[in-house]
Amino acid sequence: MLYSFNLLIICIIIYVFISLRANHVDAREKILPAGPAKTNVNQDIYKREAPLENEPPEAQGMPGRVNMHVFEDCCGGSLDQLRNNLLYPLFPNVRTTVSRLAVSPQWSNYGLRIFGYLHPSETEEFIFAVASDDNSEFWLSLDESPENIQLLAYVGETGNEWTAPGEFWKFASQISKPLLLVKEMKYFFEVVLKQNTGIDHLEIAWRLNHDNGTFSVITSEFLSLYEDESSLQMGDIEHIPQTKASYDRLLESIPSSPHPVGEKIREDPRDHIYKYKMLDESYLKDLFPECHYKPSYVFTKQIERYQGVYLVHFSSVYPNDYTRQTHDLNDEMCFYTQDPSFQADKGLAAYLTEVEDPDVQKIDTGEGPFWQRVYDVKPLNPASKQTTVVANSCRTAGNIVMSQDHAMHIVRAFLKALHSREETRGYSLLRVVNVVRREDKDVGSRYLVELELVGPHSQKVLVSRYVYAQAEDSSKQMFLCSPKAFNWNPSATVHVIVAVKNQARWIIQFIREMEKVYRATGDKNFNVIIIDYNSSDMDIEKRLKKAKLPSYKFKRMEGNFQRTGGLQAGIDLVEDEHSILFLCDLHLYYPVNIINSIRKHCIEGKMVYAPVVLRLDCDASPRVPNGLWEVAGYGLMGIYKSDMDRIGGMNTIEFTDTWGGEDWELLDRILGNGLEVERLHLRHFFHHFHSKRGMWVNNNPG
Repeated sequence: MLYSFNLLIICIIIYVFISLRANHVDAREKILPAGPAKTNVNQDIYKREAPLENEPPEAQGMPGRVNMHVFEDCCGGSLDQLRNNLLYPLFPNVRTTVSRLAVSPQWSNYGLRIFGYLHPSETEEFIFAVASDDNSEFWLSLDESPENIQLLAYVGETGNEWTAPGEFWKFASQISKPLLLVKEMKYFFEVVLKQNTGIDHLEIAWRLNHDNGTFSVITSEFLSLYEDESSLQMGDIEHIPQTKASYDRLLESIPSSPHPVGEKIREDPRDHIYKYKMLDESYLKDLFPECHYKPSYVFTKQIERYQGVYLVHFSSVYPNDYTRQTHDLNDEMCFYTQDPSFQADKGLAAYLTEVEDPDVQKIDTGEGPFWQRVYDVKPLNPASKQTTVVANSCRTAGNIVMSQDHAMHIVRAFLKALHSREETRGYSLLRVVNVVRREDKDVGSRYLVELELVGPHSQKVLVSRYVYAQAEDSSKQMFLCSPKAFNWNPSATVHVIVAVKNQARWIIQFIREMEKVYRATGDKNFNVIIIDYNSSDMDIEKRLKKAKLPSYKFKRMEGNFQRTGGLQAGIDLVEDEHSILFLCDLHLYYPVNIINSIRKHCIEGKMVYAPVVLRLDCDASPRVPNGLWEVAGYGLMGIYKSDMDRIGGMNTIEFTDTWGGEDWELLDRILGNGLEVERLHLRHFFHHFHSKRGMWVNNNPG
């Protein structure tokens, strides 16, 4: 009896030892091996008989398809250009599925994101390969989690690399190292493709790690969906995976760059001016004597139809805000040709003056190279010679830049007044943040002066004030006064109004932009108003309720989309006539200081604000913002509610269900009712490239 019991104990111990050993070996086999594994398995998975063509997915044990998201209107051939697209990866134009990892949509200027699960047929080492035109990447997770993906193979990085269909050996990067996969497990994968123009294709293939293995495209029997999107609206985005390969880059701040293109996205104090603590307003009371202010460019009668656009002048800024599009390849010379000293027959060479070198014998053969010739050059600053004519005719010019001498002349006069009073005598200038000048030729100029000061107790404050200076007489001292009733309200509520219909991905992006502004500034005095013409692709009100916004209003309208009617419906929802309306559009990327910028350039009863937006090129993004300034457009407008009511609101009679010209007509009435228009190019304010496919019908596209 005792012998039998001891024998049973020994058997149990041996069984446990064998089980633990087997589990240990199995666990080791799931680790990515350092090199090829020795195996005697000769069966190739690609020689197996494929499932019947009409066999239902359920019979195969898995759906047999994977998710594919299409991003149209995206130029260039590099994946960086796709990832910098505002809509990537959450807002595709199309959400569909494919049954194998080989596609050729025969289209141009698009990006693809394909993702789902891979189901290996056996526990083995696999090698993956990718071929495409243009750039592409294949990522695979070590398990079913999107968080664990690794880049295994890719074609190109710059957008200039491509392969022929099935050409897996053109670049070393196309073929992966061996990877151990385990049967009965599923693995999340992701493929991204960027196509520019020409033939388009993408193939992902695999083979066993055998000497005689052959690459074959991955087909349906080894695939399954990440998510069934067939019953989801385009506005439903919570299910879309964000991974190391594809995440929402624009939730991150735009990085500064040491490279030239970074000039347009470099940090500037004006970008974060909302963070500054304002100097106590009581310190500035009666700092300058009040003066009568009536510019000669303000009209007192209605102007002719569509003439207002020719009557608006641009203001100038200091310091240089680098809004000039220095890297535009199509329009770059227009900036120089506006210079009165430019000589068309000599081009830029006219700015060089050859200097004689006594040690070099000059032999003029008429052709170069002239290695030893030397030159002199005068400092060239075309920005200081800009005018409104230049800004209107050269859409790369950006803001007119005030000279340093002129700006500091105003700043010194401002500081002199500040130091003449006991309350502000202890404040000294830390830096000039912003000076904006609106010149009234031969009469005087209005200035917005914004200075960062440091107080007697080392506290930093901002002073932001409008002043006026009469036309300068060099024999007289600079005299500043406070233009009567021309002060901006730093606490005015701003209502951002947009009208929409069936543009789910752009509507969500607009809401996210407003959330971004609120998250950065904490400004509670702005309100989002969305007028929806019965959208069927998302529940906008539901999304607004979830949004992290200080406040919002929503109204549903019936019938065809009307931009003017929708904006007017939004205007009618605003009860406070002393608040500001900002009439805007979809497809915009907003700087985080947008609300602050609108407030300071809108003066009730005096001035409206029409910021110029940069229309991005097809292959551009907020991180690489190449494009042209939309100098002729006035559809983006900040105006006080009381002023909007006074001029009659939107023209909903002439512009019912068409648009194109309604912004110019509104501008005519603004000017005809004695209001100024502040016109500035606004940094980090972008209109994203998009086609009009799938948008509202416009019977007057001109």
